[in-house]
Amino acid sequence: MHVNSTRLRELRTARQWSQEQLAKLSGLNLRTIQRLESGAKISTESLRALAAVFEVPAESLLAGDPSPSQPALDAMREGVLRGLDFTGTTPRADFWWFALAVAMLLAVAQVLAEAVGQLPLQIASLLVLLPWVAACTRRLRDAGLNPWWQLISLAPVGGILVLLYLLTYPTKAAEPVEGTAG
Repeated sequence: MHVNSTRLRELRTARQWSQEQLAKLSGLNLRTIQRLESGAKISTESLRALAAVFEVPAESLLAGDPSPSQPALDAMREGVLRGLDFTGTTPRADFWWFALAVAMLLAVAQVLAEAVGQLPLQIASLLVLLPWVAACTRRLRDAGLNPWWQLISLAPVGGILVLLYLLTYPTKAAEPVEGTAG
């Protein structure tokens, strides 16, 4: 674990403490405080001692973003926002998170359909149709394939399996441009 040296220094100077005073209050060695303020690794015991002295959560003293990232939710949101955008590309992981969101929406609609009739499922299916086609178009383009491969899903049984397989292809690396020095 690496300490956020900038935050540590800011907390110390905001209280107008010297490094010696912080060392005494936290029970740590002066040299340890100096190393931590220069970005060194921190032990769990030292982290707890500093967090107690500053009265802050221990995680807030660590380097990096203390709040957990949410790539799945970001990918789902991006898929919805780009619902009618057939240009550009969509990375493989983002596409599959969006596919999960579509599957969950359709599953909820199916449960509602069993309770109140088929209308919720039909509406949900229509709502996700164009965003799904757009996401597949961007994903196939990201894999270096022609988006027209989506038409293979119209073939009975095996067509959708072939399309799902094509959607799992990794991102195709960009080809170097001819005539450039390198």
